[in-house]
Amino acid sequence: MSEQEPTEVSTDVKKRIYVGNLACHVKEEDLKQLFGLETTPYLRSSCKCDLRSKADGKSQGFAFVTVPSHVAGELLNLNGIEFYGQPLVIEESKTEEGVKKTIPNKGGRGGGKGNAQKGGQKGYRGYKKNYNKYDMPKLDADQKWEIIDGGANLTNPKFHQSKELVVRRAQEAGVSKIVVTGLKLNGCITAETMASGYTNLYAAVGVHPHFVKDDWNDKACEKIAELAKKTNVVAIGEVGLDYCRCFSEKEPMKVAFEAQVKIAADEGKTLLVHDREASEDVLAILGKFSLKAPVVIYCMTGPTEQIKTYLNRGFYIGITGFICKDSYGKHIREAIKDRDLPLSKIIVHSNAPYMVPNMPPAEQDPVSKSLIDLCFRDANEPCTLQVVVRQIATLLDMAPADVAQQLVKNAEAVYRFPTK
Repeated sequence: MSEQEPTEVSTDVKKRIYVGNLACHVKEEDLKQLFGLETTPYLRSSCKCDLRSKADGKSQGFAFVTVPSHVAGELLNLNGIEFYGQPLVIEESKTEEGVKKTIPNKGGRGGGKGNAQKGGQKGYRGYKKNYNKYDMPKLDADQKWEIIDGGANLTNPKFHQSKELVVRRAQEAGVSKIVVTGLKLNGCITAETMASGYTNLYAAVGVHPHFVKDDWNDKACEKIAELAKKTNVVAIGEVGLDYCRCFSEKEPMKVAFEAQVKIAADEGKTLLVHDREASEDVLAILGKFSLKAPVVIYCMTGPTEQIKTYLNRGFYIGITGFICKDSYGKHIREAIKDRDLPLSKIIVHSNAPYMVPNMPPAEQDPVSKSLIDLCFRDANEPCTLQVVVRQIATLLDMAPADVAQQLVKNAEAVYRFPTK
């Protein structure tokens, strides 16, 4: 959202914008942060966010955002961006309300529809002015530390035209190895192929619970088992249960999860587990098997008590840019700061193109800002993992280099990377 303040009074029509396909746990403050509705006093007073919620307080999956017409175009240009792992539907509602409101001078940065990419950062996420896809991180030697990305979705369509550049940016930012997750059956095949073609890439294979409804069957199970035998495949995942979004039915999810846990047990592979509001069933299924290899609770978002439960089982906890999010990441930050989640049990992963470490701009140090700026159209990249390392270092009052060194040890122990 543009930060240009209005300087001229006129009659203007407000636009009512529909925002759909929201995750069930999204709150109004998240949307205000995403769209930058509180970045200036003018925007705070002239914009309204109406999130439709169920009786239990969870989102119904859509909201209406009312803004002055001269900034509505900027919101509409965000249609399709990923927000908490889901592409948003952003379109103009049929309902409008006419009001007297101020508008900016025509020469201002927010002067009209279609100018979203010409402005600066929008809210906590945003587009870099004059973005160049060939830009590379430029970090001083004392600001770059080796780090391992424990999971990135490089098979995602957002990277189809830029895989080589994404991998190179990661290397320039100190990321020495990347575990590529497949999520879908074809993605798993692609992940293993990528791992065969790059010396610093490894694969994790498994059908994500979101895609069980379309991708899981006997043939898929056989293919995952076949891929699991390959040397470049270091883990089974991301697999598990998701009772929050429920893109797939519960019983098929449980069947697919149990079958893939069995593959991990049979092959002695590390297991990357997805858990959203399903920890009881996740633990019940894991308890059926004797798992010799490490288990990582991937992209952890649950409460501290849940973290402790998993730690008591000897599991590792996956941490992403989620910890940088103002409200949702607060309890994870506190768990790390209070040492409820020890550094020795953390696996960091970018989860690219999701989970941009979008901390408030005022809290971004120059290095973090330069790395976040490399994320085009809200597509997170492995190169931003250094931002997560810096956040953890701040919470623990440690040198980032020391934190990175321990995180590398953790990843090496979990994934047991074969020599290429």
